[in-house]
Amino acid sequence: MCLSEAKGMDINMKIYTEVQFQSHNVLVADVEKTVKEDIKSKGVKLNSLSSLEIYYQPENLSVFYVAKAKDGTSISNDEPLSIE
Repeated sequence: MCLSEAKGMDINMKIYTEVQFQSHNVLVADVEKTVKEDIKSKGVKLNSLSSLEIYYQPENLSVFYVAKAKDGTSISNDEPLSIE
């Protein structure tokens, strides 16, 4: 049983999480989409990943990530991705 089932939440419920910082509002889904697009642009298939860690810095709208592939290799971005 997953945590949402244990708390009585509908697992089909859509959740929108927004980070609000100063005058910017950013949806977490937009951050995730930006990272996934960057990974795909590097020729990596998302289903080849075993984990994905995303770091969002709201003060400068920057996103960094570290992805681990199932074969043990690591994929990351050296330059920050920008969220507008």
